[in-house]
Amino acid sequence: MSIIKLYTEDADPGVTLISNVFIDYFLKDANDAQLKVYLYLVRHISNHKPFDISNIADEFNHTESDVIRSLKYWEQKQVLSLEYDGNSICGIEFHKLDESMFVQKGALHMFPVPAKESDKAAPAEKEKQYSASELAEMAKDDPEWASVKAVVESYLNKPLTIKDLQVIAHIYKDLAFSVTDIDALMDKCLSDGVTTMRGIKKVAEKEYISEKVTPSISAVMGALGNDSTPTQDELTFINKWLSDMSLELVLEGCRKASLSTNSNRIQYANGIFKNWKARGIKTIEDMAKEEEAFRLNKEAIKKQSQSAKTTSNKFKQFTQSNYDFDEINRELGIK
Repeated sequence: MSIIKLYTEDADPGVTLISNVFIDYFLKDANDAQLKVYLYLVRHISNHKPFDISNIADEFNHTESDVIRSLKYWEQKQVLSLEYDGNSICGIEFHKLDESMFVQKGALHMFPVPAKESDKAAPAEKEKQYSASELAEMAKDDPEWASVKAVVESYLNKPLTIKDLQVIAHIYKDLAFSVTDIDALMDKCLSDGVTTMRGIKKVAEKEYISEKVTPSISAVMGALGNDSTPTQDELTFINKWLSDMSLELVLEGCRKASLSTNSNRIQYANGIFKNWKARGIKTIEDMAKEEEAFRLNKEAIKKQSQSAKTTSNKFKQFTQSNYDFDEINRELGIK
């Protein structure tokens, strides 16, 4: 059984902290073994003592199979990643947990928001999972691939695992980083203390996205009340809006979304734009006319409702006539 290296993206020495996100989203569904294994690992983040699967199993009187199933459960939940040396687990990397991993629920929307799967934004560049055979083909057909691997291995000072190669292939092929780009990426990451493949991948994807952020896109993000770098999903939405409408109209819609909700503003704004498109609104002037017509119609309906209510609450008044009963009697021959 292999000795396991345990590391995390961030940790406070001497303190065992349990993320609120873990408590809020993972605690209720995990079983006894899964929780014990997770807490054991969190505790061992700071003491740096070597251990293996049998140590965990002995600690809680579980079988090694129970421990491995628990580890794979947490990997499936994206709480951690497992590294292998052959068939044995040799490394465990904890991931930083935050609420962006979960879809916000219960938001109210004034405008229709896409609910169908086909309406959801797809990542601008979907990550491909490269198989061992595809990696072998790259080694045979792409002469630069050997240089890419050599650069990364020299910086990390270790042979690359299959999982490492899949991440590097994603950066090289999907994100179109050249050998020079990857050299600069690795230099930046190690200088900043980023040494895990997951962390290197995050830096690469952030650089890839930042190159695509134009002043117009930055302005749209600002109108949404968000000054951070847009994600690939956000870029997909914003680029579609800007291809369909003027920047002025997009900014106005995003400001309305920002004032109307504190969550899911991209989805909210997309609902606004779908509503405008259905109504034929293409310019700021069109939008202003539509809003004025809506306001006048709303006021007219309100006045009509108040008028009807007032009429229904009034007593009916009859005009009193002054009749000459003597004259009527004479006409009828009554004395």
